[in-house]
Amino acid sequence: MAPVTVVVVDGLAVQRFIPDGESAAPPIVMVHGAMDRASGLRRAVRHLEGIDVTTYDRRGYAGSLASGISATMSAQVDDLLAVIDSVTSGPVALIGHSLGGLIALHASIRGQDRIAAVGAWEPPMPWFDWYVSDAAENVRGLGDIATPSDAAEMFMRTMIGDRLWDRLPAAMRAERRAEGETLRSDLALTRSLESVLDLATLPVRAVAGRGSESSSRFRRSADRLLADMADAVCFEVAGAGHGAHLTHPAEFAAFVRAAHARATR
Repeated sequence: MAPVTVVVVDGLAVQRFIPDGESAAPPIVMVHGAMDRASGLRRAVRHLEGIDVTTYDRRGYAGSLASGISATMSAQVDDLLAVIDSVTSGPVALIGHSLGGLIALHASIRGQDRIAAVGAWEPPMPWFDWYVSDAAENVRGLGDIATPSDAAEMFMRTMIGDRLWDRLPAAMRAERRAEGETLRSDLALTRSLESVLDLATLPVRAVAGRGSESSSRFRRSADRLLADMADAVCFEVAGAGHGAHLTHPAEFAAFVRAAHARATR
């Protein structure tokens, strides 16, 4: 893996992996989802040799925990475009996992001259009746009973299971619990009217990523991208679920490369 350079961009912790020698254009910028962080994408980055790759902790997570919360889609896109500007003045290939995919798709509308292609892995689409997130609904079901920290823990337990959560170091569990306010903001954001996408209007080439073992709502979100976007193709990872970047990093990197290849057409 290329050495990492860490910088701060408007309070955001940004990690850039610049390979030795000439890199394949354009650069890649990757956006993580809810209750994730840039380091969650690092396993996939290891398989992206020869490409300039940038990841960042979204506001309110990990290295950007102290920088507040971007509570609107407009603010999330502002952050992403600021990161892109810190990387290059030219176009990028934009990759988003889950909520990061939704943010990337919105950014492709506002910053379409800066984005050559988008790879969106199972972005949430809760404006459709068929999209119901078990983890999100469990957190919402706690209502006022749970603190934000408890909500973050419940979300993580739902996503990775009790056994893995209990095996995390105490310091890491405390870090994840500290992200509870950001999680609640993310969940509210996905259900805001501002987040609704008219997929037919998206101006860029897209790759819709999905896992063969993902739940039906995630697979259907990829299907919607394919059905509604005029220039979208599918990339499926056999045996993977929603967290393919963690469980199948090499295959997820192949999905990223597929989007990168579309950016160079």
